[in-house]
Amino acid sequence: MLIEHGIDPDPLLKEAGLQLSLLSDPWGTLDGIQELTFLRAFCRSTAHIEGVAFVTGLRYSLISYGPIGLATLVSENVTAGLRVFTQMQGLGYALLAYDITEDDEGFATGFVADDQYVPPDLLDFVHERLLGSGPTFFRDLRQENLPIRLIECPLDRPKGWMNLEARWQTEIVYRAPRSCIHFHPGTGALKLPLANALLAVNYRVLCENMLETGPKHTGTANSVYQVLMQVRGVFPNAPEVAETLHLSERSLHRKLASQSMSYRQIIDSVRLRRARELLDTSELPLAEVADRLGFSETASLSRFFRRVSGDSPSAYRKTSKGLFASSR
Repeated sequence: MLIEHGIDPDPLLKEAGLQLSLLSDPWGTLDGIQELTFLRAFCRSTAHIEGVAFVTGLRYSLISYGPIGLATLVSENVTAGLRVFTQMQGLGYALLAYDITEDDEGFATGFVADDQYVPPDLLDFVHERLLGSGPTFFRDLRQENLPIRLIECPLDRPKGWMNLEARWQTEIVYRAPRSCIHFHPGTGALKLPLANALLAVNYRVLCENMLETGPKHTGTANSVYQVLMQVRGVFPNAPEVAETLHLSERSLHRKLASQSMSYRQIIDSVRLRRARELLDTSELPLAEVADRLGFSETASLSRFFRRVSGDSPSAYRKTSKGLFASSR
């Protein structure tokens, strides 16, 4: 968007501690502070462009959301897809908090955006962006425009602004108390064209694992996590990881402590995620699962799994396999 409007993105990215090459790097990561800093810089630099947030929102394709987008797309119906998305929204850096309204039968009747956590200087931008990203999201979900009855928006805009009524084939009410997209009756029960019960369970498990065991910090903790996620076999010890990161062991522990983390906590996080992947997707005996995760015996795996997840690996596998079986 910046380049198309003749604005050099490099100074804005540098302000947020980012580089343009990050956008083409499949392993590239950024944290919430960087996202927020860049968003503020973007708003400041594009304030003179009419409808820039709306047009930016039009580019938010559902598939680009990664696992959470895929889990949504392959859900059974509109309601199931929106439930997955709202439950897993912690995987992204959206400032708006999303929820759904439901009828007496439990089907979605609307999609609500809560702005209580949005900084005041970004309120207009995120609500305007939702006018583009929301209906685009629903179009991707159904592979056609979703039957939308009404869109409420708290922005002060004139009727017919950006020709939105014609674009989304619905009424837009501005100066409303909230952002909410209301569906026509029966919309929540509509089947999704890409529905696949097995994939829905698979992607949901993946999203849950990412939420529960993904890196919750940035900096050194995240670097250690990324190093350990690449390991197949016995995990390296702290001195070996420190050497990989060009740090002394003492510096590694000090930096992790400053983030209220320890090397063992990160090892546990990676082991739990890897254990769940093996239990979900293979029939390996627990003894082999234990060996692949670097445990000397099955009992050690069981004690670890129960300590960090509150359940035994065999009980977890039974529940997981039951979910997959019921989805076929």
